[in-house]
Amino acid sequence: MKNLIFICCILIILFKTGNVLSDNNIFNVNNVEISKEIYTNKEKLSNQAFKKGFKELINRLLLEEDYKKVSTTNLDQIKGLISYYQIQNKENEDKNIVRLNIFFDKDKIHNFFYKKNILYSDIINTDIMIFPLLIRDKQYFIYTKNYFYENWNKESSNDLIQYTLPTENIESIQQIKINRENIHKMNVEDFFKEYNLGNKVFAAININQNTAKVFLNIKTAGKKLNKNLLINNPGLNQEKFNNQIISEIKNTIRDLIKSQNLIDVRIPSFLNAEIKLNNKSNLVEFNNRLKKIDLIDSFYVQELNKDYVLVKIKYLGKINKIIKRLKDQNIDLNMREGQWQLNII
Repeated sequence: MKNLIFICCILIILFKTGNVLSDNNIFNVNNVEISKEIYTNKEKLSNQAFKKGFKELINRLLLEEDYKKVSTTNLDQIKGLISYYQIQNKENEDKNIVRLNIFFDKDKIHNFFYKKNILYSDIINTDIMIFPLLIRDKQYFIYTKNYFYENWNKESSNDLIQYTLPTENIESIQQIKINRENIHKMNVEDFFKEYNLGNKVFAAININQNTAKVFLNIKTAGKKLNKNLLINNPGLNQEKFNNQIISEIKNTIRDLIKSQNLIDVRIPSFLNAEIKLNNKSNLVEFNNRLKKIDLIDSFYVQELNKDYVLVKIKYLGKINKIIKRLKDQNIDLNMREGQWQLNII
């Protein structure tokens, strides 16, 4: 009798969560600032916030070419994609600035991308190790007098990518000296061997008169990528031109990283997994943690008894990304004897 009651409780929990899972973290846009001095009317102010928030969202999710396709989306369409919004102003803040958090509906955004035949990327708070080498007049500036090394993070970064620069060391200097005649073949793994980040970039920036030739040697998602850039100086002084170079390199890296993490909303995947029932809170906790994973759309009960539950999980993206997202929520997913098994830590 106790087992029957226990199973009934589990069924109620699971069936209630069949279609409502994600907290939509990557579809939230926080701290959208609008000036009351410019937009005095409340409706105009909120409309401007919606348009600004939408552009921030698609700038974060889409490749540059796809961003351009939908950046002119009209206000009525944008409003139709929003679940709700919150005004975030605090008492001690500037009264002329209104800050809003805007929550876009995941399913509506997916449908919007589906109709536009657009893939999106879910990267956020991604860490990248980068070393920018300055080459000028055939001289190599590694650390000293290297504007790019000294100022790479001068401008505040968005919430998409955080850059880390390696500390000065003799080994790096020696590697650059050894490879200076063929710097494009620098081994990124060897150069950053002391650092355990998955994303690494070696950027060789050769400035000559009014142009900069940039070679990017990138390791991301287990792949090696190369990219050449030619950046022309539109008449800026050297410092402003250097900052333009940094900006264009960052934009290129962002698109390359996104391109390796694209999600096709037209092609969901399904995962059958077994959850061992160790205690009565297992499934409640499992449900709560799954809600925090954007890539998981829903899960359904396929089989249930007093020892385990077999669930079917609908998700977007690649299985290795799901494994990582589950691990972030302290859920292990492993293959044992031909069966995926979930273990709540």
